[in-house]
Amino acid sequence: MPLIFSKFRKNVEKSRREEQEFRPGKKDVAICKKCDAVYFHKSWHHKLEDYKQLSEEKAVNFLLCPACKMLEDNKFEGQVIIENVPEEYKDDVSANIKNTGERAYKRDPMDRVSSIKYSPYGGSPSGRQVSSDKSKYNIEVLTTENQLARNIARQIEKAFKGTKTDVRWSKEESVARIVVRFKI
Repeated sequence: MPLIFSKFRKNVEKSRREEQEFRPGKKDVAICKKCDAVYFHKSWHHKLEDYKQLSEEKAVNFLLCPACKMLEDNKFEGQVIIENVPEEYKDDVSANIKNTGERAYKRDPMDRVSSIKYSPYGGSPSGRQVSSDKSKYNIEVLTTENQLARNIARQIEKAFKGTKTDVRWSKEESVARIVVRFKI
């Protein structure tokens, strides 16, 4: 395993997860085949025009960016379950989720809302009915980044005052599972 040489951690081995997430930066340029995100300077960007030092000597590779790969493999790093959403707030909550996801995507092309699923309150996102209250909903949101899931939960909590949030971080993987409950 490679050693880390930094100001704070001297001669410490990287964990397997750390090595997978923070690989050494590629020297060339990569373009995502699906979303056209561009990799240079050790991160993904929206436009190749932002790369001022581009020269003809740089090799260009076409591959799937990490976010598109996660979407293709049905993987996620963030899960937000919004419970007991009153019917009159369903559209507002959905718009809040989409707007937060769009703002995050504009900042970083790897931050994406993977899916949004609606189910009757007391039911599961797969649609299995448990409760007979059809005026309330559960909404499940999956994201490619765990911090985006946390931000979505914060925005809902800020916009709708009758909510309570419970955040759980996985110890084995970098997944955040967040439950937001409406108490209205």
